[in-house]
Amino acid sequence: MTDLLVTLAIASIVGALAWPWFSTFLKASRLKAAAQEVVTIVNGARQLAIARNTLVCMTLNANAAVYRLGTSASCAGGTLYTGAMTKADGTIPLANSMEISATTANVVFTNLGNASTAGTYTVRDPTTNLTLSVVVAASGRVTIQ
Repeated sequence: MTDLLVTLAIASIVGALAWPWFSTFLKASRLKAAAQEVVTIVNGARQLAIARNTLVCMTLNANAAVYRLGTSASCAGGTLYTGAMTKADGTIPLANSMEISATTANVVFTNLGNASTAGTYTVRDPTTNLTLSVVVAASGRVTIQ
């Protein structure tokens, strides 16, 4: 019985010491997962532009993204895309409660996969105010910074 109590005491102490690190790890992991989800959404717009051989603009609608097909280089006009990854209204929402904002113009992909309008999206965790940037280069490459 004494051995069991000593083991439980040691496990409790280790757990109490590890909890702050684990909590920080979980928060950072949630933010990173949301940023990777935005990368997937942006790459979906790029793949759609290549597959449909047209310009595709990705715009933000609250905490969701929207693809517009056949837009101009300034993201004007075009038709709303509904299909894979989208809801019936054409939005592609984030799976968690993170917020997305664009710090530059909306990204427009060409039929070659290049971004005629490059841009940066900021993913923010509203509970911790931590942010990550999803950067779309003119080459179409998408990175998290």
